[in-house]
This record gives sequence, C-alpha cells and structure tokens, in this order.
Amino acid sequence: MAYTAAGIYGAVALDGLVEGFLPGDPKFALPPVVVVLVIFAILVTVGPHMPRWALALLGPLGVGLVSYALAATPVAGDGAVLYSLPVLWTTLFSGRRGAAAILACVGAGQAITLTLLPAGSSYPGRWVDVMVSVCSIAVVILALQRRNELLLARLAGEARTDALTGLLNRRGFHERASVELARARREATPIAVATIDIDYFKRINDEWGHETGDRVLAHIGRLLSSACREIDVAARLGGEEFAVLLPGADSSGAYAFTERIRLELATTGESELPTTRISAGVAASNSPGTVDELLQRADSALYDAKRSGRDRTVVATDQTAPGLAVDRHSAARAVHAH
Repeated sequence: MAYTAAGIYGAVALDGLVEGFLPGDPKFALPPVVVVLVIFAILVTVGPHMPRWALALLGPLGVGLVSYALAATPVAGDGAVLYSLPVLWTTLFSGRRGAAAILACVGAGQAITLTLLPAGSSYPGRWVDVMVSVCSIAVVILALQRRNELLLARLAGEARTDALTGLLNRRGFHERASVELARARREATPIAVATIDIDYFKRINDEWGHETGDRVLAHIGRLLSSACREIDVAARLGGEEFAVLLPGADSSGAYAFTERIRLELATTGESELPTTRISAGVAASNSPGTVDELLQRADSALYDAKRSGRDRTVVATDQTAPGLAVDRHSAARAVHAH
C-alpha cells in the first residue's frame, strides 16, 4: 500500500517537473510539486511503518493537490486526468466505502476548482467529464475486485475438496479436524475417527474399468455425506481411502456408524455397479492429541480388518487410555437400532 502510493506520488512529481520545462506549456504551480516530492520521500523511507489510517489520507490529499494545481493554472488543461490516480489507489485498497469517499472528494475538489477559474475556463461540462471518468474507474476496479474474490474463494474451496466425491480432501480434512480436536479438548468431550478402505478396489478397476471405479467412489461419497451429521467431517484421503471424524462419539458410536455404512453399501448398491465391500478402522479418545495420531490408530485398526478377512470394522484399543475399547455386543445392538 505504501510503495504503490510512493510510485504514484513519484510519477506525479516527475510529470509536474517535466511539464514545467516543456516549451509552450503554461506556467505550473510549484508548491504542489514540492509537497508531492516530500510525500514521495517519506513513503519510500518510512511508508511501510505508517499506520493504515495515515496512508488512507493520501487519497484525499492527492485530490486536494490536483485541485490546487488546476486552480493555479491560468488556462484550461488536461491535468484533471490526475484525479484518476487517487481514485484508483483508494478504491483498490479501501473498497466500496473508500471509493465513495474519494469520489465525493473529487466531486467537491473539482467543483471548488471550477469556481476559482476564469469564466471562460469554467463550465459544468468539465465537472461532468471528470466525474463520469473517475466513477467509471471506481466501478471497474470494484467489479474486478469482486471477481477476484469469487475466484479466490472458488480456488480455496477446490484446494480443500475432492472433485470426484464432493467430500473434503486430505488437506481440508486436516484443517477441519484440527479445529474439532481443539474443541473436544476444551470441552472435554470424546471424539472418534473412522478410516474406510474399499476392498479389492484394484480388481474393480481391472475388471470393470476406471470409469466404474470412479462411480463406486462417488457412490460411497454420497453415502457418507447422507449419513454424516452437520458436525461430522467426511473426506476422501486419497485413492480408495476415506475418513470420517465424529465429534462427541465414542468407540461404540463410531463402530455403529461404520457398520451402518458397510451394511448399506452391501445391500443398496447402484444399478450397474459391482458389489462393493469395505473395511474400516475406528479409533476414539477422551483426550485427543493430534489429527495424525488419531488417524494412525484408526489406520492400524483398518489394517487389522484387512488381515482378518476384510469386509468388517475393527476398533483400535488404547492401552494407555482404558475404557476406550468398544463393547462389541453393545455396538452390534446400536447398528441394528439404526
């Protein structure tokens, strides 16, 4: 903000000095050029350390200097084009409110300037020309800013979302999960994570084709989205691996959740899709550490499910946190209840 202002003030000072010595140009007002050079020097040396409110005053100050220079010039000229610089700069850094304020300054400054000029050089059309030009500049800058904001928001969303399933990707999952784990620690509530992996997914791709494999992934993504609560965090971590963070859930609740997904997937598959089975690992904690630690425990349980024959859910046990191991009979009853 400071350096761009310095660039603008420096360019205006150079313009004033050059025009003052060109043959045939009218006599120029020296005080505005001196002030602009001083401001340029200040901005270059200490500008980045100045408070934002002080920098914001540079726009109205620039309008005042342009108005003074125009009023001090004995003949009509094209110096009013310099109003565009403070309008552009203020709109860019201060948004709609700044644009409205600087446009008001330009309107007042140009009106006062015209009243001070000789009658032959002062007419309403000059004010209208200036205001139409600077308002157009402000509108264009605001429109481009809005477009950039929407683009950045979309890119940020895409950077955290898996395009195939619509779920979060690994980056998005870690960001959301870190927030939920911090909340669980503050509120002393349990939290669980389930990692899910499609059994023999390579065989599906080889026998049915990658397009069908993508449809299977999308189908599982829809199942997870419909089964999750608003506070749950579902993600595709990569390949055929998914994860769901379940705030407020213990091992039994997380086990019931994954079993419900596993049974629903086995019985309500889409037409023209191969029969799909999943293995899942569940880990829960009453005093969660990091996201990676919780995922590592769930992954270990997932590997146990794979080694035990697949198509099942295994709950991680934690020897350092007694009472977290699931009661399989109560978990089974929870699944049937759902």
